[in-house]
Order: sequence, then C-alpha cells, then structure tokens
Amino acid sequence: MDATPRPAAPASGSEALRTSAAWTPLPRRTALVARGRDAVKFIDAFTTAAVARLAVGAGCEGFFTDARGWVIALVNILRVEDGLWIDAPGGLAPRLRDHLEHYHIREDITFDDASSDRASLLVAGPQAEEWLAKWIGAAAPGRRLDHAIAQLGDVPVTIVRVEWCGPGGFLVQASAADAPRLIEWLAAQTLPRAGLEAVEAARIEEGLPEAPDIVEKTLPQELGRDERAISFTKGCYLGQETVARIDALGHVNRRLVGIATAAPPPVGAEVRCGGEVVGRVTSACFSPRLGCGLGLALAQTKPLAGGGPVEVDGAAARIVSLPVEAVAAPRPADVLLETKRFRVVRVGQPCADGSLREREVVIHPGSVVVVPFVSPTEVCLVEVVRVAVGETLLELPAGTLDRTEPLADAAARELAEETGYRAGRIRPAGSFWMSPGILRERMHLFVAEDLTAGPQALEPGELIRTRVVAWDEAVAMCCDGRIDDAKTIAGILLIDARRRAGQG
Repeated sequence: MDATPRPAAPASGSEALRTSAAWTPLPRRTALVARGRDAVKFIDAFTTAAVARLAVGAGCEGFFTDARGWVIALVNILRVEDGLWIDAPGGLAPRLRDHLEHYHIREDITFDDASSDRASLLVAGPQAEEWLAKWIGAAAPGRRLDHAIAQLGDVPVTIVRVEWCGPGGFLVQASAADAPRLIEWLAAQTLPRAGLEAVEAARIEEGLPEAPDIVEKTLPQELGRDERAISFTKGCYLGQETVARIDALGHVNRRLVGIATAAPPPVGAEVRCGGEVVGRVTSACFSPRLGCGLGLALAQTKPLAGGGPVEVDGAAARIVSLPVEAVAAPRPADVLLETKRFRVVRVGQPCADGSLREREVVIHPGSVVVVPFVSPTEVCLVEVVRVAVGETLLELPAGTLDRTEPLADAAARELAEETGYRAGRIRPAGSFWMSPGILRERMHLFVAEDLTAGPQALEPGELIRTRVVAWDEAVAMCCDGRIDDAKTIAGILLIDARRRAGQG
C-alpha cells in the first residue's frame, strides 16, 4: 500500500483551480507522434475512437486495447498537419510504440517518441480561457481537445483544451529547451501557481482515470468514458468484438467508482461491500469538494447494487457519483449563526430558470450512532431528555463528531460515555443523511458486540438512563410509534433487515 503522507486539507491552489485560474508545471507526458501517408488510417484500426473523422486541429479520447479488448492505455489523440499526436500521462510511449509496431508491416507510417523533447504545463479554472486569450491575442481552442499553435511571452507553445479539472482547462506544451523561459514568464504574472496535489485532487473529483486506475484486464466500458472515447459506429479495430459484445449486453461487471472516506484512503486498500471484497483503491486524495477523503476504485457492481455497508481499510465509506459536484461554500458574510457544534449559513441554490434561490442550511460535522447488542437477542437503548421537543425519547446511543478520530473510535467512545458498555468488537454498518432538506449532517451507523459493562461518563448536565430491550421488542417499538427518533428507527430496522437476510 502507498504509505505516502497525504494532506488533511485542500492542497495549495485547489480553490483557484475551481473558482478562478491557476497554473502548474506537469511531470513529463507521453508524446508519441505518428507520421506518414497511412498514419491516420493505421491508428484508426487500433483505437476505439473515430480518429479518421478528425479534422486538423481537433482531437478525441481513445482507448488502445489488445486483441481480447483489455485496455492498454487511455490517451488523447490529436490530429496534426502531418499525422497524429498521441498524448497521455507518464511514460507510455515505448509500450504503445511496441504495440503498434508489432502490427506494422508495409504501411507508410513512422513513430517518433517526442516525450523527452516536450515540457508540459496546465492552466486551468473558470477564468483560464479569458486569461489565455488576453496573452495569445486570439480565442483559445473552443472544444475539448481542440488545439492550436500560439505564443506565451516569447515562447512558442501548443495549447490543448482539456477538462482534467472541469471545464476551462488547457494543456500548454513547449519544447524542453524553452520550458525554463516559459515557467519564468508565468511566475512573473499574477496568475497563482497550484501544486500537483491540487491537480490530482481535481482529476480524482472529475473521475478521470489514469494509468494507476487501469488495473489488469480492464475493459473500456468499465472506466465510464463511453461517450468520449468509444465510437460504436466506426469501422473495425483491434478489440472491437469485445467492446461490441459488452455494448450488446448493456452492462459490465465492474465500474470505476468514487469512494468517500473520513481521511484519504491508502492506495491499494481493500474496498468491501457487505463484508465482500469488491475492489481496491487505485487513486486517492483529500477532496476539497467533499471536505473528506476520496478514492477511485474499479469495483464489482453487483454487490454495490445490493446496498450493503461499504468499508475501505476497515473504515466506513460511501460511494459518491463522479464527477463530484461542487457543494455551495458560504462566504463569511453568509454565516448567520455559529455555535460550538454547528453553523447556520445562507447559500444560493441554482433554479431551473437560471436564478438563485436563497436557502438557510445548518452545517454539522457529522455524527455516529451505535446498535449495541448486549446479547444476540437484546439491545441497549438510552432514555434521553430532549429539550428541543420537550420529551424524553428512547434512542440508540449516538454523538457528534467533535474531535479528530477514526469513526469507529468515535462510535466506541460515545457508546462507553452514554451506556458504560465497552465494545469488544465494533463494525460499520452504513451511513445516511439526517435531514438533507435543511441539515448537512451525515450519520455513520455502527454495530457493537462483545460488550463489557462499566460506568457511564456523562457530560455535566446530561441525563441519560440505559434500558436493555429484547431485539424483537425494539423492532416492534419502531413500527408502532413507541420509538419515534428517526436515527433509532433507521438503525434498528436496517440492521434487522440485514439479520433476516443473513447479512449479520
């Protein structure tokens, strides 16, 4: 597993990449140039993309696959005056060239690995296009992977529109000899410089797979790039039979998914659903948009569809849609109330007619709730005086995430404080939003077993009494209204349904 320390907060430049514009030098990229009279026709026979339809100055994504349809690489293919320019992260050029040369017989085509001759930078953000147009004296390339020759400062460059950090990004390439002058010129401008960690986080939030995410025997449709990288109407190509068969079946058994965790998950960590290993984390970051850890994994779809609890490296997790959508972040002036445990803020909600509707939202750090089995047939509940509703409610023990600690540790601590029980075993059982219409609070459910009795550790002023109830009675109380606390009803009925289904 990757033990590299990871940031616990947004990396330098993250906000600028998403809200204004920033630049950063990139590691060396693959630049394999195919030239010759047959270059376009030849490459078209080995990629999922409709390369033959590209005009000069245009581009597309495409997969190179082997004869079995397994992905060798996901690349950008750009049509240039004398052939095609294949762009991708990392050092893929030797492998791609060897793969293509294996099938090269008499065609008029040559392959030139220009990777070491080029230097790459990224200029990205909503204001990047306007900024670039000002300096190049013309409109920036307008469609994804369109590209043009221009000049920044006194340095000739190629500018390619990309969407690695969302719309409004540009890959800027210059000769390796000119790179120091280009970087010096950019550093003298007012445009902020972002760190590579910020670019990586944005890539993961966008769900853009790179080489680490393309594990052995990956199929093109598993990576979710069908509309961008696969043509289902072009002529024959290597691996097409597999791609077409999957399209006819209408599904794949694995998908690239986003997995949210409390902290950035270790690369290589097991992803489990309902106790079953469904994949491994391939890329990870701290997600500024989610405010927590985010990983990518090529995961089996059938277990995930069952809705069982998701864990990464033994910690509770949840599947999130890709790309990760931005969550409205309130400006300081929008904070209406700030307390020890939550904030009330005013945010703008986009409406269908393009207007903004003001909404008040309660920002909460999240919480844990525990189903404590005193025995296989008994559960410990707590009677809590709730001032907000003027009643004493029967609930599962729960508490706010008010300190930095693993979710399981928080659940064990709250259990011990409210009930006195120490758990010999505690395991995650899912998570859910408490009241998403007004409250941004995610509650994490745990099951505690092998309990040992001990003293409570209540906070000053807390009045909590424990009550051990037969499990079947607790389920009945949720159904007949004797328990009317939402988290308790959700926790008990969810665990009961899983026990009845033989899932613990």
